[in-house]
Amino acid sequence: NRYFYEPQNNNRLTYLLKFGHRPFRSSWDVSYINEHSDSLVNDPQNVDIAQTLNWTEVIDNFVCKMIPRPTFFVFNSGLWADDELVEVDVQTKIVQSLSNCNIISVYKTTTIPMIDEPKNHNRDEMCQLADICYNVSWTGLVTPDKHADNVHFTPPIYSMLNIHLLSMLASGEVLAVNS
Repeated sequence: NRYFYEPQNNNRLTYLLKFGHRPFRSSWDVSYINEHSDSLVNDPQNVDIAQTLNWTEVIDNFVCKMIPRPTFFVFNSGLWADDELVEVDVQTKIVQSLSNCNIISVYKTTTIPMIDEPKNHNRDEMCQLADICYNVSWTGLVTPDKHADNVHFTPPIYSMLNIHLLSMLASGEVLAVNS
């Protein structure tokens, strides 16, 4: 997990990682995450402060308690075969938990590998539930020379994805629709 704060423009970005059914862990204490210099938990026994196997517990007990609370929560299922996001009940609960905290849910569809396997895209119905859908199906058109391997792109493609996402989130239209 990573935390970035730029005081000049009051920009904050938190990157939280949860793989499939594996536990979520954080070395950040949400009660003072904004004070980035002292927010790291120093006692190794406390590293599991937000450990859970449940997406909604991560949202309810960690994300919603962050100060300041995030405006957006961008998530996707990736290419993990054992992901809970295949369950419609889980999908609904994630979006509802975010809504209860007044956080805008942004589901990013999974990038398409060079050798595509249709089974990887069975979670795109999240686009119907989330407040915003960031559809990256165009990545199926990326040429082999822009791939580092079958599933990873070269840096220019990742830059395009990031710039497009940030531009979309920064647009007044997104904020107006969800306010």
